[in-house]
Amino acid sequence: MVGFVIPIVLAAAFQVISCQGPPPPPFPPNMPEQCRRPPEGVEKPHECCKIPPLFADTDFEECGFKKLGDEPPQRHRGPPDCSKQLCMLKKYELVKDDDVIDTDAAAAFADKWSEANPDFKPAMDKAKERCIGKELPGPPQICEANKIVFCISSTLFSECPKWEESDGCQKLKAHIEECSPHFPK
Repeated sequence: MVGFVIPIVLAAAFQVISCQGPPPPPFPPNMPEQCRRPPEGVEKPHECCKIPPLFADTDFEECGFKKLGDEPPQRHRGPPDCSKQLCMLKKYELVKDDDVIDTDAAAAFADKWSEANPDFKPAMDKAKERCIGKELPGPPQICEANKIVFCISSTLFSECPKWEESDGCQKLKAHIEECSPHFPK
């Protein structure tokens, strides 16, 4: 399942960064140089945290997502397509009026997921606080479904309670801990 979650996070981040429009804002002036890029020597960062599945594999496939490694990522110019994320959220009745996030349903879904995955409850609680019912950052051409999926997935990853013990994963964890205070929440 992690093979599906991380591609969503990476695809959303790549699409947000590469979409046409105004250039991304400059880094804050106090941002350390090492926080402006990922740490070197970390192979397969998506394997550093084994996040339990949020959605069923069959639903990902039905909504058009490919597993990590099945196909090389495609470069996309312009605003990212929202249809895949909306498809997933609709399957779980997390949107209303076709594209508006149902915050009550999303919070209930997060609570139910946390009950099934108690080790990740603190991470999901933080994701609910940061992502559900909030104005999420990002360019206006990025739909709310993409923003909330990215926000929740990235929060679960950054707040992961079960990091793999490899040197690369420990390096990534230290990098996240060092650099996260420099990024807006």
